[in-house]
Amino acid sequence: MVQLKLKDRVKGFPKRHNVSRKVSILQNKMPAPHFKKIHIPKKIHTFDSFKVSNYRYLWIAHALFSIAFWLQQVVIGWTAYQITKSPLLTSIILGLDVLPILIGAPFGGLITDKFNKKRLLGFIYIYQSLLIASFGIVALIGSIETWTIFVFVLLMGLGWAIHDPARFSLMSSVVPKESLINAIALNSMAFSMMQIFVPALSGLLIILIGIGPMLLTESVFLISAALVTQFVNIPKSNEQKKLSLKKALPEIKSGFNFVSTNPIIAGFILTTCAMVLLAMAFTNGLMPVYAADIFKVGPVGLGILLSARGAGSFLSTILLASFGNINKPGIIGFWILISLSLSMLTMSINNIFLLGLIIIMVISGSTMGYLNISMATVQSLTPNSLRGRVTGIFTMSFGMISVGGLLSGILASLFGVQTATFIAGALLLLFAFIGIMIFKKMRSYNTKTH
Repeated sequence: MVQLKLKDRVKGFPKRHNVSRKVSILQNKMPAPHFKKIHIPKKIHTFDSFKVSNYRYLWIAHALFSIAFWLQQVVIGWTAYQITKSPLLTSIILGLDVLPILIGAPFGGLITDKFNKKRLLGFIYIYQSLLIASFGIVALIGSIETWTIFVFVLLMGLGWAIHDPARFSLMSSVVPKESLINAIALNSMAFSMMQIFVPALSGLLIILIGIGPMLLTESVFLISAALVTQFVNIPKSNEQKKLSLKKALPEIKSGFNFVSTNPIIAGFILTTCAMVLLAMAFTNGLMPVYAADIFKVGPVGLGILLSARGAGSFLSTILLASFGNINKPGIIGFWILISLSLSMLTMSINNIFLLGLIIIMVISGSTMGYLNISMATVQSLTPNSLRGRVTGIFTMSFGMISVGGLLSGILASLFGVQTATFIAGALLLLFAFIGIMIFKKMRSYNTKTH
């Protein structure tokens, strides 16, 4: 009986004391919890440029070209070091193909402005294909010597003076200005994708079939790239005029005048020169030496090192393409240079192969990210009538690989490959901090307000 009365009293407690009303009043007085909204982008921009059919053809052609390029890098790098046993000569050979760019890129840019860009690009692919096939036959005969490698690499480099201005100018004419970073990043992604798989496979193929058949295969890929390029459908520009030798130098000068009066473009070109000289030249030219002398992993290990570079570049380009447009490319660029220099300093004290793969990924990703941002910014600030010439001036920076190859080879021969890498990394870090203070226009450039 007592238990029932107690139970009835408990049941009637909320009604007698109006508990629900009091709880409601307290809830109204308590501040509502505040949750910060998470911004989710409505659209991922990673593959925007693929909507343009002309760009898709260019991308496929560049992917085929990239397969051929990385086959050649492994073959020439390993063969050069095995024949010469010299870090200096190996670095010079791996940088020699870009020497013509240092001198001839402005002329290549002028030719690009005056002639049909897709035909020029196809012609370069065919020229290089025939050259590689000839060198492949020499390899099959067994007549490769140091001087034949030098001649082959230098002749291959003659095509770069036109190839890069034609390719980037053609790309800029098929996609809208606001999509240039995306288009250039995706183009680099093709290059990076092939760098992941082709070098590692190439190192194995050197052992299995030899370099002669590999070079002949490379020739086939370049012919395929030339054919695909011709599917690009671009109307003839009204701005194209016949090339006059008398007016060639003044017209090239007009490109330099434009660059000199635009501090943003000039800043990006100069910083790109420094990055290529101190980072690309050292990491590219000395990689066979790292594989043979520091990590002792042979040609297969060299291929894996180059594939790690490709993986880093691939991740970098995917990230960059997903951003769409970058409002402050100058600031981002300087941070990338700092990251790149610190990675090189780390590489200079590392003797572990697996850790070296990770460092190489960071170095390559930083390098490719900076090049894409720099090229896209220069392209977006250049009028169509001068795009070939300005692109030619920009690509002169790649010619610094030959200068850096000589410098890295000398330092590696005198002090060792790791000390050479440390010196280059320290100089690049110093340049990055000085550049932040000197290139004020580049640092403050904002795509939204310019």
